[in-house]
Amino acid sequence: MAAHEAGKAELTSFFGVETLADVAVALETVAQQARIEARTETLSEQILGELPAASIDLAIAELAGTDFDAIAREEAELVARLEDLDQRTRQLFADKTRASDRLEAIGGGNEVARIEAERRTIFLEIEDLANSYLMLKSGALIAGEALRAYRDKHRSSMMRRASEAFRLITRGDYVGLAAQPDKDRETLIGLTRQGGSKLASEMSKGTQFQLYLALRLAGYEEFAASRPSVPFIADDIMETFDEPRSEEVLRLFGEMAKIGQVIYLTHHRHLCDLARRIVPAARIHEIAG
Repeated sequence: MAAHEAGKAELTSFFGVETLADVAVALETVAQQARIEARTETLSEQILGELPAASIDLAIAELAGTDFDAIAREEAELVARLEDLDQRTRQLFADKTRASDRLEAIGGGNEVARIEAERRTIFLEIEDLANSYLMLKSGALIAGEALRAYRDKHRSSMMRRASEAFRLITRGDYVGLAAQPDKDRETLIGLTRQGGSKLASEMSKGTQFQLYLALRLAGYEEFAASRPSVPFIADDIMETFDEPRSEEVLRLFGEMAKIGQVIYLTHHRHLCDLARRIVPAARIHEIAG
């Protein structure tokens, strides 16, 4: 017991916490930080492998000025062109095969020279198309990597916004969100106030709705931070929320209204009263039946 207490004291002192449960949370935080740093290093190497930049900061600065919507459109166009070129290559190869067969079937004369010239022309066309294919394929790969890097960069800021919104909506019952790798995708996890964790699929229906709303709020703020905002419209999503959590949602809506227009549709009179109290500047519009 003395050795246990000494070990416990050493761990709690090192992390500046009081209980072993808190130590476990701190260890998980350290492990998560290590995973993030390893992921960051891997992404940095990938980005520097694709972009002609001397450092990751210069590469990120270059990406920041890139129009990824235009790249996405260009990628879609390139994919269509690649399919056309692939079909054209197959057709040319079939033409080359038929020409070779005809050449072998002819014993001599001017026809042989004509077919040979045609064969050389086809080979030159195949070479040109192959070069075009390689250039387009390389461009599509670089565009895909740039889009992945963009998503990874902005996902972390969205996760921070969503975690804070989820914490506020649940009144601290959940202190944040984390993502756990699962094969080729990631699973969303809620971190409880007691130091535990719970999968989104294991949460109650109301809490799942609150998690979904937190993600929507984070996505809206991420969108509005880089381009003109559009109206945020919600249709009675607080139907399963209790009054304290509804208050927090309305308070978040009031903050969102500073960067864009928030429209909430409801047939619950008490939510209108809450809105007037929480966000005095809110305007109530009644739609006649």
